[in-house]
Amino acid sequence: MRQPTRQRQARQRPMRLVIAALALGLLLAPAVVGADTDTLTRRVTQLLSQQAGELGEVIGVSVHAPSAVLGQCDDPQPFLPDNGQRHYGRVSVGVHCDGPGGRRQTRYLQAEVSVRVRYVTVTHDLNRGSVIARNDLHLAQGRLEKLPRDVVRDPQAIVGQVAAAPLRADTPLRAYQLHARDLVKRGQRVTVIARGAGFEVSREAEALDNGAMGEQVRVRAGNRKILRGRVTGPRRLAIDF
Repeated sequence: MRQPTRQRQARQRPMRLVIAALALGLLLAPAVVGADTDTLTRRVTQLLSQQAGELGEVIGVSVHAPSAVLGQCDDPQPFLPDNGQRHYGRVSVGVHCDGPGGRRQTRYLQAEVSVRVRYVTVTHDLNRGSVIARNDLHLAQGRLEKLPRDVVRDPQAIVGQVAAAPLRADTPLRAYQLHARDLVKRGQRVTVIARGAGFEVSREAEALDNGAMGEQVRVRAGNRKILRGRVTGPRRLAIDF
């Protein structure tokens, strides 16, 4: 009866050795991967901080650990995929690695980037059609990844524009809520200045469209001819030849 027991033990001994080797490998692997991950995380953080720093004050970069254990990654070189993604909020980052035997590999990680910026609000409620003045505007601070994509950040850029909808105080001002103020209105008598090499001619015409600064507007001249001019000011258009 003892001999079969010894035989079973002899057969089990190689299996125990295999299990012990696997356990030892799992204990050692995190140390190797951890060293690579530290370098990888540092370089990814540097890249994202540099890119997002052009938008505002970077207040946090969190690189997510890969879902699977990665192999060797020597000299990691992170890059941002050219996929039109934002450089804040949840970001995908590619990493070029030198793997075993010098073989080049590419991996992808996820990260969260938080950026603090200044954005525009109105100091008091404004009705639809109100013309925006500088003293109607206030700069607030917030996290860019929490704000609408079309939030207005430059107050000077919207002075003179018109509220396309009612605006509520202390809420982020969005680009779609504004439109440029019409400097030329349909049916108005306007001054059209035709300019070319060595000449400039001014005449009056009737505007057939509304138009803001820089927009193209149709006008009817005295001879009933329809022309197109560029709005350059209140009731003024230019035609360049």
